[in-house]
Amino acid sequence: MAAVAAALLLLSACAGTPPPDDSIATAKLALQRAEASEAPSEAPLELQQAREKLAQAEQAMAEEDYRKARRLAQEAAADAGLAEAQAERAVAERNRQQVDSAIDALAPGGSAVTTPAPSNGTAPAAATTPLAPAAPGGIQ
Repeated sequence: MAAVAAALLLLSACAGTPPPDDSIATAKLALQRAEASEAPSEAPLELQQAREKLAQAEQAMAEEDYRKARRLAQEAAADAGLAEAQAERAVAERNRQQVDSAIDALAPGGSAVTTPAPSNGTAPAAATTPLAPAAPGGIQ
């Protein structure tokens, strides 16, 4: 009799929790976005964790453990988002380093550096300022 009561209690608890189809779909979408980004090369560990949690969520769905499935799906989506964000950060850092390198390459060579426009809104007298001294004779 107690076993039947426990089984009914378990069934009623499961019946009260709807399947987390929306969470599973959100996790799948987040994983697809991360896989389409630089995450496979820049954040492979986080991406793998997202894949594993999504697989566990789908297994929990098959077992009708909807609370566990929802939690794992939400964790999978968060891990995929983290992987995508880390990939974006890595790409931004690479781009910053490339810009810094380009600036460093220009400065020592005596190239012209552009001057900012005056704050009064008028155009500057010269678009560039030479880094080297003026040549004798007046023309640069």
